Amino acid sequence: MPELKREDLKYQYDWSNDLKDKRHTAIHGDDFIDRKNGYHMLDFMNRFLKINGLFSVSSRQRLEKLMYKYLPEKINTRAEIKIWLGQNWNKHF
Repeated sequence: MPELKREDLKYQYDWSNDLKDKRHTAIHGDDFIDRKNGYHMLDFMNRFLKINGLFSVSSRQRLEKLMYKYLPEKINTRAEIKIWLGQNWNKHF
């Protein structure tokens, strides 16, 4: 399945041109994911899906929903998000 594109995402993100080249926020280091930044989210989600062999539409939708609606705000690094998703992927929200 091809990578997610901006138009595939269901929720609202910031796609400002000044964020386009800032895939990661330098202030917080390369590991920080700004969940309001569409470029951060798209990059993270595509990598996560590929690494975990998740190619179905339902997996793509579940990942976005978990990150947008349920992921606690204090969890904001790539490593922390991966751990949280692993622990919560099969939970019913």
